[in-house]
Amino acid sequence: MCESLLSNVVATMSFKQVSVLKEIRAGEQRVIMLPSGVRKFVQTGYSILVESGAGERAGYNDESYVEAGAIIVDAESAWNDSDIVLKYKAPDKSEFKYFREGLHLACFMHAEGNLVLAREMLVSNMTAYALEFCQTKRQEFPVPVSDSEISGKLSIILTAYHLQSHMGGSGKLLSKVPGCPPPKVVVIGYGNAGGAAAHLAAAMGADVTVFGTRWEGLRKFQASAPKNVKCLLNSPDSFEEEILSADVVVGAILISTHDTWPLLDESLVKRMRSGSVIVDITCGYGAGYMPTFDRFTTHLHPFYERFGVLHCKIDAMPASVPFTAVHATDYNVTCWLIEIANSIMSGNPSHIASTGLLVAKGEVIHSELHRHFDLCASG
Repeated sequence: MCESLLSNVVATMSFKQVSVLKEIRAGEQRVIMLPSGVRKFVQTGYSILVESGAGERAGYNDESYVEAGAIIVDAESAWNDSDIVLKYKAPDKSEFKYFREGLHLACFMHAEGNLVLAREMLVSNMTAYALEFCQTKRQEFPVPVSDSEISGKLSIILTAYHLQSHMGGSGKLLSKVPGCPPPKVVVIGYGNAGGAAAHLAAAMGADVTVFGTRWEGLRKFQASAPKNVKCLLNSPDSFEEEILSADVVVGAILISTHDTWPLLDESLVKRMRSGSVIVDITCGYGAGYMPTFDRFTTHLHPFYERFGVLHCKIDAMPASVPFTAVHATDYNVTCWLIEIANSIMSGNPSHIASTGLLVAKGEVIHSELHRHFDLCASG
């Protein structure tokens, strides 16, 4: 269904032009494309409009984009003069005024957690692509890989600092020191984020336990893991035993929402070691699998204490390292952005574009967004 609908909504375009926007969300310093990505688009035959100042906070001024072949424009021109618009994060409410029929917007959308945004996109008849949902034919999610890896590593770096006693932590060094028992880290999930967290914690000398629900996946992860990483299938008894002996718990499941089973519930958190730390990388919606989180945290105030345990849940965690994040994203994502743009221009939807298609012509296309609308309606 979505492939035929995508073909029908492609606007007639006289030339290949794409806009790259500046992020205006508070604390957001990333940009979806660096000058190197602009060059690749230009070499493919595209004209690129870049909003003035889009790359400054990541270390790239307007001149560097001009040298790569871009045209620098203001925000209004960037939104209105191209039918294909690319940005890093979902639009802010102040940007809803630019939504229109014929617009094709691609970004890390997460609209299932922002139904106000989803409704605005539906009313406007625009077409939207959620980069986090784009899949290959092998059912891999290639676009958010670098951000997930960075989030996993940052979770361990932040935890290592906040385990210090003056930060409210247990006073344990997240590293092995001769004569002292190694710290204990539990990671829930072994994907890009969980795997990165587990590998970094292990490299620092922690004893690491990784939980998963599929043995074949765990077995594959275990084969590449250091000796101080063990992998366990998630069962109530083993999970409770490992959590209660943990200094750090990193939650990194793929998605957490209103109907996700409460894996690390309040009764278990209350029994955790005083001064231990929980980091929720998933940053889902509703109570989810870690219901003791009652709020998101920020880069300026990353942790709060509840039941004697430090909690950290930073949305867009890689935004604190924009230089690293944008380089990794530009390296990893540009080829997929070109594929999506080519798909829109040609009217022949690729698998990547089709699986990321969120809304089109006033209709909800993606099943996950459908599910969240249904959940809210039934709730």
